[in-house]
Amino acid sequence: MKKVVTILVMAVILALAVLPAMAAKPQDVISQSNGFPSGMHFNLNIHGKDATFTCDSASGGNSVFVPEYGTATIQYVSNKKASVYELTVLDACGMDGTATVQLPYQIMLDDGSVIPCNGYYVFARILGKPNNGSCADGTCPSQIILQPNVVFQACNDNLTDPDFGTRTDCLLALGLIVGNNVYGATEQGFVRFDPEAVPGKGNSRGIDITSLFMYSGWVYDASLDTNGDGIIDTQDVPASYDVDLSGVIEEDEFAQWQADMQTAGLAQYHENQWIFDIADLVVTGQDVENDGTKLLQIRFYPVATTEFVPA
Repeated sequence: MKKVVTILVMAVILALAVLPAMAAKPQDVISQSNGFPSGMHFNLNIHGKDATFTCDSASGGNSVFVPEYGTATIQYVSNKKASVYELTVLDACGMDGTATVQLPYQIMLDDGSVIPCNGYYVFARILGKPNNGSCADGTCPSQIILQPNVVFQACNDNLTDPDFGTRTDCLLALGLIVGNNVYGATEQGFVRFDPEAVPGKGNSRGIDITSLFMYSGWVYDASLDTNGDGIIDTQDVPASYDVDLSGVIEEDEFAQWQADMQTAGLAQYHENQWIFDIADLVVTGQDVENDGTKLLQIRFYPVATTEFVPA
């Protein structure tokens, strides 16, 4: 995963142990043949293209393009203050390394009212040509792997920027320093078999990948980064917390300081949180490793409008 460093406003220490915490797992009650829930959703189509493909980075639509063989990053953006109610591709061309997609934080209902999404359930399935030409006889199954999302930037609206709702990245003065990240969600792989060559495989079904978009960890106000190194650690704790006068802030002393900062509203811990809820504007990156996949379809179902009923 790329290392992206931005500065100021708050710092995050991540320790991700993720399982969806928004509701019961949808797949327990899905009866549809394609494995997807039904109802309101946004589609994102990830197309694998060969090296000769001419990639247009223009915004719009719901498709992005990545190498058919190789790696790319899909950058997701969500801004709580944005008047954006549809999934929007901001840069479709991942052939050069990174494609960018904006997810709406709010949705517009049929009656014209606007409500928060409350996060999403995320499902995906591999489609398109079953086999790829990476092996000698051309019968290898196409495959693609998605990595967990990593926070690139996060910032809050300081109420002094009238254009905050139009932002798709954090200004320098509103940036985030990302600390050491530990993600509990494992990578998700998809394999497309030829149903005629591999008996019993048939059409690909949707798989719940919501865990790749969840977050657990502390978020700190940047004012707590007293030494300006972009990391919240014992070096930022005032000497007054050194109760045993050892000259070193011990683990229990750090925990007490952290609890005090939480009470003061300068630190917050999130447990299995939709990753775009940790700040007003959040930018994440998800690495994609492709081996012959022509199409991966991802669907985002707003939690606020999704209900699951037994078949």
